[in-house]
Amino acid sequence: MARPHIEFIQAQAVGWRTLDDDTSRPGAEAKPLSHDANSKAVTTILRYPAGWSLDQEHYLDSDEEFYVLSGTLVMNGESYGEGDYAYLPAGYPRHSITSESGADVMTFFEGPHNRVAGPAPNGFYNGTNLVQRIPTKSVEWGSATDPKVMAPGVKRLGLRKDPNTGDTTWLLDIDETGMTGEVNRLETHPVVEEVFILSGEMHMPMGVLKTGAYFWRPPGIPHGPVGTKTGSLGLFRCKGGPLTTDWSEDPHPVQWNAPYQPFLPEGMADRLLPDYDSTLPY
Repeated sequence: MARPHIEFIQAQAVGWRTLDDDTSRPGAEAKPLSHDANSKAVTTILRYPAGWSLDQEHYLDSDEEFYVLSGTLVMNGESYGEGDYAYLPAGYPRHSITSESGADVMTFFEGPHNRVAGPAPNGFYNGTNLVQRIPTKSVEWGSATDPKVMAPGVKRLGLRKDPNTGDTTWLLDIDETGMTGEVNRLETHPVVEEVFILSGEMHMPMGVLKTGAYFWRPPGIPHGPVGTKTGSLGLFRCKGGPLTTDWSEDPHPVQWNAPYQPFLPEGMADRLLPDYDSTLPY
């Protein structure tokens, strides 16, 4: 069973749970947004309480990708602050992890993410895809890539691209002038598109995605059109190959302030908090 279609949830509506001692981050809190029951891959926000530490030489048995939402996390002496990004392949050695003041970290595990004591076996760790750290708040961004939808007010920052699979992670920053038109075309991708809204809002037919909104969209699903009049910053991932787009022939009206009509897996709506603080960032 592939990871189910989620479009969309506000992370504020997902509850926290404390992780057990036998997990990869014992004592931290987790807010899972989606998971694959077969591969055990998961997208989650991890909350490290102030003073949290893990002083054990270990590695994980699957890749870990993360983006720091707030606070500071220190791993092997490398400090990751707000806006910092990393991709750590399976077997990456971890000598110590601490968070003196606490941190909230958007985290993607690509498999079971078991914590295994000691160094990885010879040949297990392949550092080809390692991204040690990208300080996204201080590096230079590029312009957006698709002239059919992207205006001058849109910027893109590539974070990683797997040379074998084409799987890609990037940030997309749309300012208040970037996508204000009243019509746009529908789009379809041949691969998974996964998005977390870091700030601002985006208007789509199933509702208004605000800060903390998340979706996992399987391949081949027409969607849109999309608009924003306040701007939006999103963390994007595509899985199953590079992201390409097929556009509809005819434009469609942007649905501003559409009522919330999500597409959720069976039973997920019942697990979401019915009342949540929408002023929280996630």
